[in-house]
Amino acid sequence: MKVISSKEFRDSQKKYLDMASTERIIIKRKNEFLEIVHRGNSIPDNPSPANDPYFNNPQNIERIEKALKQAKEGKVSELTRENQKELLGLQAIPFPLLRKLKRTF
Repeated sequence: MKVISSKEFRDSQKKYLDMASTERIIIKRKNEFLEIVHRGNSIPDNPSPANDPYFNNPQNIERIEKALKQAKEGKVSELTRENQKELLGLQAIPFPLLRKLKRTF
């Protein structure tokens, strides 16, 4: 992986575009990073660099876009330990019982 500045990329575009076919090229621009992704001879419909089949389903893309919109609008909530236990239906195991369980394994 090679991280370069946007100026360095501008000055040597051909060099870095050629390198992108064999290694990861990351361009640092202000406070963000852009990655050059080599796609070969075609551009797949799937937006995942790894061609994850999850992204082939339009409903999954809609859910992601909806969640991103909600996050931008501040419609989010923090997932605390207590919330996790409640959502997953977990209960705390009393300490003496936990010690007995550890001995059996």
